[in-house]
Amino acid sequence: MMPLLSITEIYARIDQFDPVLYGKTRNYQNGGVSKLSPYLSRGVISTRQVYERLRQRGFSLDQMEAFVMELCWRDHSQRIWQHHNPQDEVRSEQYGIHNEQHLPVEILDANTGIKAIDDALLELKATGYMHNHLRMYLAALVCNHYGAYWRTAAKWLFSQLCDADGASNHLSWQWVCGANAPKVYYANQENINKYTGSTQQGTFLDTSYEKLPNLKVACAWTAPEYTFCPKPTLENSLDAELPTFLYTPYHLDPNWRAEEAANKLLFWDLDSWNDYPFTENVFHWINALAKVQIPDIQIVVGSWGNFKTTLQAERTFTKEHPLLASFDVQQDPRTWLCPQASEKPGSFFNYWKKVQKHLRNEN
Repeated sequence: MMPLLSITEIYARIDQFDPVLYGKTRNYQNGGVSKLSPYLSRGVISTRQVYERLRQRGFSLDQMEAFVMELCWRDHSQRIWQHHNPQDEVRSEQYGIHNEQHLPVEILDANTGIKAIDDALLELKATGYMHNHLRMYLAALVCNHYGAYWRTAAKWLFSQLCDADGASNHLSWQWVCGANAPKVYYANQENINKYTGSTQQGTFLDTSYEKLPNLKVACAWTAPEYTFCPKPTLENSLDAELPTFLYTPYHLDPNWRAEEAANKLLFWDLDSWNDYPFTENVFHWINALAKVQIPDIQIVVGSWGNFKTTLQAERTFTKEHPLLASFDVQQDPRTWLCPQASEKPGSFFNYWKKVQKHLRNEN
């Protein structure tokens, strides 16, 4: 699985990261990507922290624009989630669905015949990570050539990822299949070879872009299995004299209220598990990451309806997240790259223009 980095080690990774190189090579599988996504998705660090640390190293917004735009994409997706369920189509329905409930066996077995994609699927199983460009190739193959429903595929991939994020993941699948974009995304073998270093030829994707929209690939179908679900463990050791700090799989910030004494709980809400499940490996990885960040944290699994009866709402604190909208506790605001851009977002590029303007005014 992905490394269990402490906050100090994450800062060191940011300090060694070259955003200029990223801008030139990010689409290549061996390019200079940051691999900060697991720690951003788990809320250990924020997009703002990453940006400020890079600015402190002397990088201008122009120099690192490509990377800052990626940070902005993450915030844009989260802003959408505050107003729109990412499991619902943003623009339009997916065209050409062949099977709504199942996935190609070839995907689950990493046996599509496209070596770069199969290798990426094997890496995903071993590490819980997949390069973003490979995710796009995967989604294009699954939705636009096999004809699987994006929502079924998005849920499956979400469950496999250490950096799983309901907004970024689900909206990206919608973007590829045309449910969140004005057009459908395709990639042929030549493009895959260029960005992955593969030299494969003669595959079903080894064709022109003009032919890709009509390329439908036969496959065997099977229902994805979600065999793991953690057992409820609502027992905990709460000090009644202290407030309770509620951490979640999306909020593991070790600097949040760090100087305050409190009961510290990582709460897994089983009410949202069906929509946003994790594999057992990813579940244990997140728990281990939580203990690296907050050593005295307790792990609690259960339904919020049952768990909240053990808490004092006015003395229980967490950070805002769309999945916690119904949690009647004190919710601190999240840290955003640009908190001023807080309204319901439209297109990404309109959102980016607002963020860019505010960031330039800071300099």
